[in-house]
Amino acid sequence: MGQSLDGVVRSTFLRTIEFMPGELRRASLASWNESVFRYFFCRQLPGVDEGVQPFVECERIDLVVHRGEEKAFVEFKFYVHPQRFDPYTGVSSGFKGGPSPQNLHEFQRCVQQLHDRKSVPGLSKYIVLAYADPVVAGPPGKRYSDYYDDYRHSDENIALDVQESVGPFDILKDRIQAKLFTVRTPGEG
Repeated sequence: MGQSLDGVVRSTFLRTIEFMPGELRRASLASWNESVFRYFFCRQLPGVDEGVQPFVECERIDLVVHRGEEKAFVEFKFYVHPQRFDPYTGVSSGFKGGPSPQNLHEFQRCVQQLHDRKSVPGLSKYIVLAYADPVVAGPPGKRYSDYYDDYRHSDENIALDVQESVGPFDILKDRIQAKLFTVRTPGEG
């Protein structure tokens, strides 16, 4: 129990991102989603601190981590350009979803909901955001990086602070970036 729970979350985030490139060579980014990303995060936790207890999908929180009197609520956002494929030929038939104001609104709603959760002593709140764009540049507004590279939350009653930022790094045809945010009320902790 050498480091704080904040240190455990940060270290686990960094270990997960370091682990990603090797895993993405085995299973393409198209095979990943938020749950897969959370799984790999949880898989790294014991290597950072064996004394933590993770609880997945706990009262609509993606991951709750306990250690003694400390608690961390962690929400995951994992955004990629998901492709559609013809099931008979395997030929790509375009994209489904992707970067848009609607996607940004979903992220902002996640920040708000996490912020609105009751704060208690020893509780920290985090958002792990990972996003990937094609290496080949697309039109403005059609890349996650257009929305999240320099993201600043618009609600002045919420402090969304970048604790760690990794990337961009390229894996095959994708450029991946990841950020670990803390969510708090300005002036708090």
